[in-house]
Amino acid sequence: MSIYGQSATGHTVLKDFDLVAANSGGSIVLAALACDLPLNQILQDFKSESWREKVFVPIPWWQKINPLRWALPMPKYLAAEKFKGLRNFFNNAPVPCGDSRLTDLPAKWGGKPHLLITSFDYDRERAVFFRTNKSSPARSGTGQINATLAEAVHASTNAPVKYFDEPAAFADHRFWDGAMAGLNNPVLCAVTEALSAFDPAKRPSIKVRTIGTGSVFLPLEGGEPPLVQKKVDPGYITDIGKTAICILDDPPDQATFMAYTWLDGKFTPGTTIEPNSVVRLSPLVQPIRGSDGRWHLPGHDLTPPLLTKDEFEALTTLSIDPDQEGVLLIERLCDGWLADQVPNQPIRANSDTFECEIGHRWFSSGKSAW
Repeated sequence: MSIYGQSATGHTVLKDFDLVAANSGGSIVLAALACDLPLNQILQDFKSESWREKVFVPIPWWQKINPLRWALPMPKYLAAEKFKGLRNFFNNAPVPCGDSRLTDLPAKWGGKPHLLITSFDYDRERAVFFRTNKSSPARSGTGQINATLAEAVHASTNAPVKYFDEPAAFADHRFWDGAMAGLNNPVLCAVTEALSAFDPAKRPSIKVRTIGTGSVFLPLEGGEPPLVQKKVDPGYITDIGKTAICILDDPPDQATFMAYTWLDGKFTPGTTIEPNSVVRLSPLVQPIRGSDGRWHLPGHDLTPPLLTKDEFEALTTLSIDPDQEGVLLIERLCDGWLADQVPNQPIRANSDTFECEIGHRWFSSGKSAW
């Protein structure tokens, strides 16, 4: 909304692009844009606990009486109810699209842009791409699944094991969240799709604008937890946990850097590059390095401070299904990000000093390049 204004609707945003790709929670936002919902309403829905409960519907208590739950992570939500909630949401929008086939969607906004939604085929253990462009040069020779918008989003958002009780199922296929294919940030999928359709000579004309949902990146030295990453002892339980969340961490960073390399590829050691080819906007849960060489809370010099240590620590451990208190904390972090008090995610940063090497260190500079 900082770029397009609160009164803008989904189709106002979409018309600026030739292709829009999304995964997981981002696919819900993309679908809301396709349904021409006002940006302010999309934000308010995500902030609403009652709205989120229509997607994250808890498993009944009697299904939780299972001895395995005492030792192993078990799902908390019903996948089938998630699909009902998403379908109802999209079908009751200004431009109802929940039951629309993806290939029929571009006609609803004049043909531009095409959409790409990512997922993971549970049985084939491969990435899956749901496209509005049935003639895409990047498509496989295998028959394409022409899912409805609600089905594609359902597949893309079906986080497994700790969250939903079963894979999303339709068209004789079963699906998990696209993050399971390493596609939590689908920017590389979008660039590949674009390159497949462009003459190589037109590569410099491709511009990428990528929005993230925030990530945590903490230093290893120069302070105490929670500002500095606490090292843990390796072990079965620890390693299982790290395995489950690593797909949400490094792949998004690498995908943006690789997209920049393919499209621009300019590297000037010792200087900060603010490219126009790829602009990444995403808040970072990260401390700020002071002139004393120590790490400090973002916004620590404000009155009152933007965050307390306890709040910062809470942000570093938030799951993908935060409670209402967690949502309000995210909102405060994002307000600080929009005001350049919280750092923006670079395309590449120095892993020791966190200085931005490629990209935009603050939201305002990224917005200017948008």
